[in-house]
Amino acid sequence: MDGKSVIFALMKRLMFILLMFVPLITGAQNTMSVLNHLHQVNKGETLYGIARQYNITEQELLSANPEIGTKNKLKKGTYLTIPQPQAVQQGKTVANEETVRKKRSVLKVGVVLPFAEKSERAKKMVEFYQGFLMAADSAKKEGLSMEIHAYSSGRTEADIMEVLGKPGMSRLDILFGPVDEQQLPATINFCKLYNIRVVLPFDNGQSTAGNPNLYLATPRNSATIAEAAAFIAKTYADRIYVILKTGNEDSQGSIFTRTLSDMLSMKGNQTGVLIINSDDYTYEDAMNQFRENVIVPDNTSLKTLNILISKLNTFRQKHPQYNISLLGYPEWQTYTNTLLNSLFTYDTYIYSPYYYNALAASTRDFENAFLRNFRRPMAKNYPRYAMMGFDLGLYFIHEMMENGPIGHRPQIPQQNMYRFIQEAENSGYTNNFIQLIHYTKTKQIELIR
Repeated sequence: MDGKSVIFALMKRLMFILLMFVPLITGAQNTMSVLNHLHQVNKGETLYGIARQYNITEQELLSANPEIGTKNKLKKGTYLTIPQPQAVQQGKTVANEETVRKKRSVLKVGVVLPFAEKSERAKKMVEFYQGFLMAADSAKKEGLSMEIHAYSSGRTEADIMEVLGKPGMSRLDILFGPVDEQQLPATINFCKLYNIRVVLPFDNGQSTAGNPNLYLATPRNSATIAEAAAFIAKTYADRIYVILKTGNEDSQGSIFTRTLSDMLSMKGNQTGVLIINSDDYTYEDAMNQFRENVIVPDNTSLKTLNILISKLNTFRQKHPQYNISLLGYPEWQTYTNTLLNSLFTYDTYIYSPYYYNALAASTRDFENAFLRNFRRPMAKNYPRYAMMGFDLGLYFIHEMMENGPIGHRPQIPQQNMYRFIQEAENSGYTNNFIQLIHYTKTKQIELIR
């Protein structure tokens, strides 16, 4: 199935008209005169025949595919990289990336995600792509032009190899996806070969080592925890921190509380410990009535938060002189429908790489625009996948079309902000953005970045 077919299949299934929305979406057009892609070996084909088909020599084909070995045997179904003929390579000057970016008038974008499978994951991927299309529409209104090639990735290495072999893929400027771990090596190698930036929208444990054109858009959980703990220990080291033991710690909560304790210890601040079902006297003994007390549960669940708030409500009735804050997790944003007033009451801080502000006018505008374009509301996931696709798409469209260095463009995101750093020399980039969402006692929401 080619790019257009996938797009129209999604249109039919979800009852929206993408062509009215982003006229620049297209399949492969203006195929380059010198082919530069992958060839799948058919039964009976030889090196000589394939080389003649692409107007290259056998030696050029062998040099591009050293895995063939000395016996030159071809196996049906395998893929060969088709290089440019030496004559063409010698007759042109290879421009560096900055020169290419300055000459770019149309951004060629690939989006390769598991659209076609019947799963909740596929629904999220479709919604991510719809948000991406809204970003493309916004960029188009700014006078920026792009050509979008969308394909369903499937799940296997063979599936992604078939997609990468489609006409026009080797001419992309940037590729978003895929998701499945087994598809990443082939994708990354393909993009390295053709100097294509590849953006992985979701965390899948991929290393950036040796892949300078790779961008990991979702901060790894371990990195997020480390960044958040370091920021809190640096900015609010003078407070009393009490680790709340629930007897049912989860991995995120236990790692964060241990990391935070270690960071605070380096600042000379030792954390206290409190058992969630302790009596009133134990709660009083764990805190200091003359300083700000910050309680940090070792569990991210709603059940834990409800029990804690109930205990604190009882405690505050007897001891109103104590200043108490809560420090918690990105998941707590999903509880604001029922616990927003409690979050305000307890001067709550949540660390998170994203922020969905249900009360903002810009959020309502985005949700209404999504409904108009796609005839249904956004799914109530955290984070909102359409907003993620919009923010990530617009970020890279601007970065690549405006010639500025990656990571230096001011952002006003709908939900997700990006701050890419290069982890090491000759490595790719990871998003290390973190913020604190502060629900103040005056019923304001403050973003501390």
